[in-house]
Amino acid sequence: MKIIVGVQKAKIITDNPKLLTALQRLYTFKVPGAAYSTAYRSRGWDGTKKFITNTGSFRSGLLIKVLSHLKKIQCTPELDFIPSKKTPPPVSKFDSITFYDYQEELIKKAMLLGRGVIKSPTGSGKTLILAALVKSLEGRKMVILFNSKQLLKQCYDFLKNICKIDNLGICSGEGYIYGEIMLSTVQSIAKILDTHLNSAEVLMVDECHEFCNGPKTLAAIESFPKAIWRFGFTATVPSESIKRHNLEGALGSVIQTVSTQELVEKGKLTKPIIKIIRREYEADGEDEQLSYLDVYDKYIVFNKERNEKIKEIVKEILNGTKNARILILTKSLDHGRALDNSFAGLQSEFLEGAVSVGERYQSISRFRNHGEGSILIGTRILQTGINIEEITHFINARGMKSEIATIQALGRALRVSDNKDEVYVYDFMDKEKYLSQHSRERIKHYKKEGHEVIMV
Repeated sequence: MKIIVGVQKAKIITDNPKLLTALQRLYTFKVPGAAYSTAYRSRGWDGTKKFITNTGSFRSGLLIKVLSHLKKIQCTPELDFIPSKKTPPPVSKFDSITFYDYQEELIKKAMLLGRGVIKSPTGSGKTLILAALVKSLEGRKMVILFNSKQLLKQCYDFLKNICKIDNLGICSGEGYIYGEIMLSTVQSIAKILDTHLNSAEVLMVDECHEFCNGPKTLAAIESFPKAIWRFGFTATVPSESIKRHNLEGALGSVIQTVSTQELVEKGKLTKPIIKIIRREYEADGEDEQLSYLDVYDKYIVFNKERNEKIKEIVKEILNGTKNARILILTKSLDHGRALDNSFAGLQSEFLEGAVSVGERYQSISRFRNHGEGSILIGTRILQTGINIEEITHFINARGMKSEIATIQALGRALRVSDNKDEVYVYDFMDKEKYLSQHSRERIKHYKKEGHEVIMV
């Protein structure tokens, strides 16, 4: 058996069709909701996604997975890399920055493999790891993709001002500056296609788990035909098979050296005390006919008892904790505004996605620097990429069941700061239709990360 490995695609060459069929079955997965599609109902499609074709082609990022499955049956194929695999350059360091052991190990592993999804828990120094890879691969044309202009700006400032990396460019809805190392939002990627699509040797993707959901974002990270160096960065790798294989196929296998719990034990992250607040069951028989969105609005967004409980928690925190910094996450703008209005007379900031990056930083600055306790409310824009070490309390007011959303949100509060020895996290055991299962899922996600959960 032989596997020809290109930058984007690989192909299995074998005279054993049974082996190829067996491999294909291992990499075939049921598409969620396929049974509702017209193609499936008309029997024009079997409802699956195949990551190895009938001719043996697959995304090159899945090579390590494929080799591991072949190894189990004592099959060691010949590998033919096109272009030829290059010896990785040495890891570059910064004069004023010292890596932690786990960071250096992660950087070395990534450079040795040349591609991969780097799993780095929130607060573990992901941007520094990215910067080290950028510096180590300097001299090559690069593209670094982001899903938001806020994350782009934070990374640009870190690379330019802290790491002193030159020749940086920016491409977003707020402007364009050319550079050999191009930082671009995926929404503005069309602006760099002429200059970087066919010449970039390095592709990096921040918060890469967000790129495997839609066809446009997935197409972005599956592009760049000469990018032999490919790295994604995330704290939360998707557990759902198709999303995970999409991500690894485009970028490479998951690379991890340390868990969230290990970082807590090392003192690199703050220990969370997670309290799940039991709620009374409020639904009646008629609610069985409601859709998920209607249930969500009735028992989360506009639920008087639940929102009043959040208000009570906030007042209790402010009365009992000096200089408390309380982060509250909601799913909808209506919910965020309702909570913000209920905190009249308190130092409360509500961040909406429509505000500019400058306005966001001003709100965060007021939240950080207020002399007494303060409250910061936000939606998805506060889920990732916001570094506010001062957060002492986090209230997950939004519910939802997503593992990625739950862990990313929790990560906002775990950063180490001199003003706290632990961080208090509040969540709800909702009991209505849909919501009870979602609450159980969130509890499972917290425990999976190794955190203790207290029912109150």
